[in-house]
Amino acid sequence: MGCGIWVLHYMVMQAHHHNHVINYNIQITLASLLIAIVGCTLGFVCFLFKKLRRKHYLLPALIFSATAASMHYLGLTAIINAGDWYVSNTNITLSLIVIFTTSLMMLRLTHLMLVMTGKNDSYANFYRLGATLTLCVGVAIMHFLGSCEINMGSMAVSSAASSQDAYIENSLAITIIVLVALVFMLAIFIWFINFKEHLSNELLKKELIMKNLQLKQMTQHDSLTKLPNRLYLQAHLNTQFNSQTEPLFIMFVDLDGFKRVNDVWGHAVGDELLVKISRSLKSVVGNEGFVARIGGDEFIIVISQKDKDTVIQLAQQLLATISDRYELSATTVDFLSASIGISVYPEHGKDVATLLKKADVAMYYIKDKGKNNVTFYDEVEMTLPC
Repeated sequence: MGCGIWVLHYMVMQAHHHNHVINYNIQITLASLLIAIVGCTLGFVCFLFKKLRRKHYLLPALIFSATAASMHYLGLTAIINAGDWYVSNTNITLSLIVIFTTSLMMLRLTHLMLVMTGKNDSYANFYRLGATLTLCVGVAIMHFLGSCEINMGSMAVSSAASSQDAYIENSLAITIIVLVALVFMLAIFIWFINFKEHLSNELLKKELIMKNLQLKQMTQHDSLTKLPNRLYLQAHLNTQFNSQTEPLFIMFVDLDGFKRVNDVWGHAVGDELLVKISRSLKSVVGNEGFVARIGGDEFIIVISQKDKDTVIQLAQQLLATISDRYELSATTVDFLSASIGISVYPEHGKDVATLLKKADVAMYYIKDKGKNNVTFYDEVEMTLPC
């Protein structure tokens, strides 16, 4: 960065109005380059340490502006054929205010760029470009303010002096060209390294997101039916309890006769049947409720509804669907039924464990009464296990 500011300084000086080519003392010129490199390095070191930069970046901004001003006015003294020149105190003050203000703005934009890097690359690039343009504009304005009153005097010089001036001029031109080339190549190299790192980070980030989604799917969903499992169900119910205004009906569905399928045709056929039943349950419930498998042939259906009769109608529809005929790879199953026990939030409890236990008790109650039916938990007729 120091080399870049130094190159910008001498390009601005060459572009400034004068009636002949100007030459520089090479030693003083190189001293100004050293000041630019050291000052910018110190400024960024100060900026990177939170305790040094503080909240408003005053110290690093002061270092940057002092570096730019020192480089500029030292560069003026390096001009060999400047003649008598004078810069008013007003212009000096204005130039210092401009470079200090733009340094503050540049550091703020740089900080925002660092914050946004990895979060939103579009914004990060926008802040990076803004910081670069702000500093360039500030340096250019400072140089014009600090040199607008200089009169480049004419000098009668001998051929030897002309030769020496030409040598100095050529040396400075070569130095500037080499530095510009080095800065340009360094910028390309840094961009290439950052691009590779960014691309690698993006690929890694996408891979991690996919792995996390897969892990979440595995831990919160049943691997066979892809329905939410008990863990997901508990989190879902706790979330609903926090904002629930209507009664919440917890249906505990247990299949009647499923054990016979596993015993006669094997677990592979039983798994095939469970997949078909889970799809049927989701199709009947639709967007009105939530379906989960908590293990074996047990399912939980959660419905938010004001009217109990509507819930009973849905439960009867579920019983009719489960009792359907299933064409499986090894056999046809047409003897299934289901027993459904229902608990109600907040009537029967305000926590997941209590509601599931009471729905389970109601399910076993109706199973003992003949199966293939539905009932609500009753505090009088049904007792919870100890």
